[in-house]
Amino acid sequence: MNRLPPAAPRLALSLVLAASLAGSGAGALAAAAAPAMFRGGPALAGVYEAPAPRRLLGVRFSFTAGAPIRGTPAVAAGSVYFGSADGTVYALDAASGKERWRVALGSGVSASPCVVDGTVFVTSRDGRLHALAAADGARRWGADLGRDRDSRNYWDFYTSSPVAFAAALYVGSGDGHVRAFDLRSGRLLWSHDAGSRVRSTPAVSDSTVVVGTMSGHVLALDRQSGSLRWRFATEGASRSFADRENDTTSVFGSASIADGVVAIGGRDGFAYGIDLASGALKWKTTHDGSSWILSSAVQDGQLYLASGSAAIVQAADLQSGAERWRFATGGAVFGSPAIAGSVLLVSDFSGALHAIDKTSGAALWRFPLGDRAFSSPVVAGRVVYAAADEGTLYALDVADDAGPPPPPPARYVYWEPKQAGDAFAWFRNDVDVAIRGSFESAGYRRVDRAGLAELMSAQVDKGGRSVVVFAANRVPPALLAPGDASALLRRYLEAGGRIVFLGANPVGFKYEPDSGDLVDFDPAGAARILGLRYPPLEQERGYHVSAATAEGRAWGLRGQQVGTGAIAPGEVSVVLAVNEYGLATSWVKRFGSRGGALVQLTAPASFVGSLTVFHIVAEHGL
Repeated sequence: MNRLPPAAPRLALSLVLAASLAGSGAGALAAAAAPAMFRGGPALAGVYEAPAPRRLLGVRFSFTAGAPIRGTPAVAAGSVYFGSADGTVYALDAASGKERWRVALGSGVSASPCVVDGTVFVTSRDGRLHALAAADGARRWGADLGRDRDSRNYWDFYTSSPVAFAAALYVGSGDGHVRAFDLRSGRLLWSHDAGSRVRSTPAVSDSTVVVGTMSGHVLALDRQSGSLRWRFATEGASRSFADRENDTTSVFGSASIADGVVAIGGRDGFAYGIDLASGALKWKTTHDGSSWILSSAVQDGQLYLASGSAAIVQAADLQSGAERWRFATGGAVFGSPAIAGSVLLVSDFSGALHAIDKTSGAALWRFPLGDRAFSSPVVAGRVVYAAADEGTLYALDVADDAGPPPPPPARYVYWEPKQAGDAFAWFRNDVDVAIRGSFESAGYRRVDRAGLAELMSAQVDKGGRSVVVFAANRVPPALLAPGDASALLRRYLEAGGRIVFLGANPVGFKYEPDSGDLVDFDPAGAARILGLRYPPLEQERGYHVSAATAEGRAWGLRGQQVGTGAIAPGEVSVVLAVNEYGLATSWVKRFGSRGGALVQLTAPASFVGSLTVFHIVAEHGL
């Protein structure tokens, strides 16, 4: 440890920054206080002072950066700041998503920004610390954090994020040091040699800085001087990569500090509760003995741990480590949980953002992010910000609704291969197979025509919440018989079911029952069964360009689409996109009093594009 001269007298800084997010209409953002750093504050507890996001209302905006977003956004003074893998730092208006500025750093950004007193601090992959003006991105100062200590890069995805406390900034680096800088000038206050790479973000509590290292140790340093207070060896400290051809040594995760306990997980498969004052072990626990434990959050004596390959989030007692509940995710969790009121938010490698009841572990809602998520969600006011490797930042409007969570909806994707002799299929080049696979991987159950009739009949008889995505753009004849409003398809909708069509008016196609050959197209069938009057072919036919409406953007659509089978806006309940002639190409028609809806979207018929928006719209409001 190299001690440098003490800093000049420090000015106290507030680390809880006001995020006043101006909005309009029913989805307006309320003013909110949101700490603008990784996990919401220097102790890395993961707590955000915001209303509990118990219900998802819709997409406020989405912003595509064009490269994976792996750090956690920071929200401060009406702006949201984040970096991307192409080396760009962005500042957006937090209410509208309008870009305020961007700065190219020349090296990838996988760390989370820290915004303090009008300055954005962030690290980049090339071992640099950057201080940028929050107002316009102008460079204020920078520091060299050194080159990586060795050549190992096994699942090495993040760089340490800077954390502010009082008038100092604390950060780890690949050269094996933990450093403290003066916030305003960038002057180095002290540097401690940790002995191996530090990817862990420092957790700071009053007088102590805690980090994990690649050598499998947890260090506690004096906040003022950088001198070592204690050094704790995890199980992984005695292991090598050759033991299991896997990293079971490193502590890449960051600690959470609360109530005198340091809670931290390792790649050795264990989570540890360490006494903050002495460094003595209070407890250790494991999910299955092998899965990496990478992130945590803590509040009111309850600890939340996220696991890698075990694909769970676990709630445990902070003082003993005893499990209280566990929640199965759809994939590994690398990002950190976020707590807002009674809700825990976490993103996973399946590309899903989960909202979980903090007390019971029950699922509240989920949102598809389009790719594996390394980034952690953030809550500011009544908005949740989340991103993934797909490279899009989503701002989601949420509501704090009291009461127990409803049962999760049943999700199905209908698909079956073409029948012998079928010369027609709406989707070409196996696009339907890609759609089916995409929804199956997101947890949708595949059904054929027999299964489709069965589940729709169950919805009619028992009610509940369910959604069926039609990957095959045809409706089995049995669902349309006898060709009027008493058809099972219509009764399913009236009973509260949701149907998502991705190709033009599948109700209108008529097939020969035995061979499956297309024999006719009858647009009037939609009128008899669904009450949808399509215009004459000469008024709507053709592959016209359409653009999302404001309502469509709230449902998750973005950009422009090309499709056919348009309908007059007055025929439907919600217009999601309109073409060049004012006809609705994507829309929603509601049925009955139990929330039933037919959702018509436009998927490319002959090439596989991004399917993320179809997942988002399919589950909007469920």
